[in-house]
Formats: sequence, structure tokens, C-alpha cells
Amino acid sequence: MPYADNNGIRINYELAGDPAKPPLVMQHGTSGDLNTWYDRGFVQRLGDSFHLVLIDARGAGLSDKPHDVASYSQEKRGADVIAVLDAAGVGQSHFFGYSMGGLIGAAVLQHHPERLLGIVLGGYNPYHPRSLATPAATQAEFDDEVKNRPGLTDGDRERLLRNDVIALHASIASWPGSESPESVLQNSVPKMFFCGTEDPSFEGAIRAGSDANDARFFPVEGADHGAGGGAVDIAAPRILEFLGSLTDVGIAGD
Repeated sequence: MPYADNNGIRINYELAGDPAKPPLVMQHGTSGDLNTWYDRGFVQRLGDSFHLVLIDARGAGLSDKPHDVASYSQEKRGADVIAVLDAAGVGQSHFFGYSMGGLIGAAVLQHHPERLLGIVLGGYNPYHPRSLATPAATQAEFDDEVKNRPGLTDGDRERLLRNDVIALHASIASWPGSESPESVLQNSVPKMFFCGTEDPSFEGAIRAGSDANDARFFPVEGADHGAGGGAVDIAAPRILEFLGSLTDVGIAGD
């Protein structure tokens, strides 16, 4: 597995899809890792059209997992993405993030907009960013809950059990007040927001699609936060159309 280094924090990443196509960073949500994109079918649906850069966020997957809240600042999260792009030899890229991945995308919009060609933010409210995850207090309690949670696939269970609960809580604690909505919304990067209609972030996502420069929005009808993130049949065609339209006019791959 390749790693990028951001001031001593190792960030795991994986390349997938077609290397001849425009790059697309994919950033997972809280308690997930880069395998989430395989499990939900997004790699299969997007890989023919993009060179995918799948990133384990700091605190997740095979990336380093610091335990202090200060390590999860927006500036550091955004710098992780840039470190990966630099390590992979990618100058500019599209970006797709869901939930916490949207928060990380907002960090890149805020601190490094020049590295973005277009961005898709799902299940994310820039006005009141907060994690919807409520992990158990201790590692033993978390592991026991995951092992006994009904409805998980073997892949989901294995992925969740890789979490370090102290790092998870530190990451979640960093969310409130993590960025200025204006710095996220008012720039020239083309944006698309989407959200489940039963997601607590729904109203904020609609508002962002209206307030942001050069933005679009689509709903996932009847979906809560979790279901919205797995709605590959609804989201993938819209992502392909949106980012493909930017490529078609020569923005990507120049």
C-alpha cells in the first residue's frame, strides 16, 4: 500500500480506475475507510471514467490515528489530500466526499481550491457541520457493538473493527465550527451537493446548492444519512454527468 507523509502523519491511499482518465479523489465518511467505495459499488461505477484516488482519512483505515483533537483540524485534513495528490503525481483533481468526506472536501475548498477541478459533496451541511456518528465510549464496547450489530456485511464488520475509538472521538470532536461557509461556497470551483431527504443535513445541503457559486443539488428521496451514502444507482449517474461535463469543456486533463 502506498503512503503519503503529511508532517509525520502517514496517509494511506490506493489508485484504481483508468490511469488515462481525469483524476477523482474519493473520501469516505466517519468510521469508514477507502474500502467503503468498493463495498458500495462506486469504484465499479466510476472507475471506467476516472483515475480514482481512494484515501484513508487520518484516523481511519491504514492511515495513522492520532488521539488528540488538534490533529484533526481542517487545515491538516485538507493538507492530507494535497500530500496524497503530490505523492501520486496529480496536479489537479476532481473530488467526491460523503459525510466526513464532505468535511474534508470543504477543507480542500477552503485551503487549496487551486488543486480542484470540480467537487461533489454528499450528506454534508456546511452551515452546521457535525458528525452523525455516535460511537461507544471504549474500544471494548465499540468492538462488542459492531460484532453484534445486525445487518452488517462481513466487509462492513471487518472495516468497522479497524477503528480506533479514541481517534474516532477526536476526529468527531473537531467538527463544530471547523470552517467558514463563505470560504467553502464562494469560489470558482464547480460544485454539486446531494443529500437524502430524511438526512438531518438535508436543509443545509439544499441551501448550499442555492448559495454556492456555480453549484448544483439533487436529493435522494426517502434516504436517511446512511442510505444516502449507499445510493450508488442514483448518485453515480449524476456524478458522471456533472464531472463529465467539466471534462467535456476541457477543464480536466489539460
